[in-house]
Amino acid sequence: MTSPPRCGATESSDPQTDLHGIIVEWRATARILADPELTALLTRDYPDEDHGEVFPP
Repeated sequence: MTSPPRCGATESSDPQTDLHGIIVEWRATARILADPELTALLTRDYPDEDHGEVFPP
């Protein structure tokens, strides 16, 4: 059984593949941030789901 892909991590030894993955992720983020309605939806507060302070790992 293979493990799921790790977000933001690269397992390739090929710099071109690594760069391509970074650009794909950057473009996806840029599309979200370019849409004011989607940005507002994804960054709104969730008052009923406050799980307290998040501590650094």
